Amino acid sequence: MSDAAGDRVGPLVRLAVVVAVFLAAGAAAGVLWERLWDAPAGLSFEGEWFLEPAGPDVAFEGIALFVLIAFPLGVVLAVLAGLRRGHEVATVLTVLVAASLAGVLMYAVGSSLGPSDPQALAAGAPDYTAIPGDLGLNAPDRDRVPYRSTALVALPAGAMTGLVGMYLLGNRGLAKRSHG
Repeated sequence: MSDAAGDRVGPLVRLAVVVAVFLAAGAAAGVLWERLWDAPAGLSFEGEWFLEPAGPDVAFEGIALFVLIAFPLGVVLAVLAGLRRGHEVATVLTVLVAASLAGVLMYAVGSSLGPSDPQALAAGAPDYTAIPGDLGLNAPDRDRVPYRSTALVALPAGAMTGLVGMYLLGNRGLAKRSHG
């Protein structure tokens, strides 16, 4: 194998490992998100589901938990990806794409493990039937679009924060400086 081919394979393998680690961590974070979340209680009334008690603190607990898990995870994974120097532009682009995919995967895994859509369950349920809420990234309203949430940028934002911190501080910020 020539040196030019070896120079290309090394970074490609490293970037593929970065993507794989981000995706595995995103799936694990989705499981953690679902395990830590408490489903809000709700009732069916005239074919619709309503939070009981209603309020933004109850409705957005799952979103806040998503962000509290995703942002630090993105920071840690990006710091690990930025430890090895070289091919910084490719690393930044790979981390951004991998973090975005990991955020979507985190949502998909967490929401698939959680309860079903309460609006769909309430459509055929008798009035005042207790139905747990579902795990999502937006308010539990009718006609909501599941992936339309700014919370999905938490993992990529954390990743970019961690990577920028690594590249700005680098070894100089973490290493002892000589006094002589």
